[in-house]
Amino acid sequence: MTYTEAAARRMAQLREESLTDATLEELVGLMLTGAIRRQLWLMFLDDDDRMSEAIMPTTDFPEDPHEPAVVEDLGPVTAARLIADRIGRIGAAIDVTQLVVVWEREGEESFRDEELAWAAAMADAMAETGMRLRAQYLLHNTGLRVLAPDDYALDAARH
Repeated sequence: MTYTEAAARRMAQLREESLTDATLEELVGLMLTGAIRRQLWLMFLDDDDRMSEAIMPTTDFPEDPHEPAVVEDLGPVTAARLIADRIGRIGAAIDVTQLVVVWEREGEESFRDEELAWAAAMADAMAETGMRLRAQYLLHNTGLRVLAPDDYALDAARH
């Protein structure tokens, strides 16, 4: 069996299981192996902690999560709140209750101000949606790193 076959088999196995924090990180790490561009990955889990088939990458988000936006249904909001609102609506439509966010960008594994700001703003904004923010990760050149609340707590305190 090749590495690729073994990885595919393990991914399939994990997708059928209720995911612990460790197995969630393992699954995301198998799915996304290294950064190629700045983008945001949205992954969803159900009430039973199983990964949904719905996985959404996007490159269409501003550098600053506090960038103002005005939309008809919400009025003036920040970029993070707008994205969180839309994620909450998607979650309700596809019957999921948890969100996993992966911030992808090229470079080393140390956190940068942009992803810390986004992680803090996203945690705050998702709290208003009723959907649980299960985990946030940084996908960098050589793999995946957990972006824990302690990592972005100082940024959250500044805003």
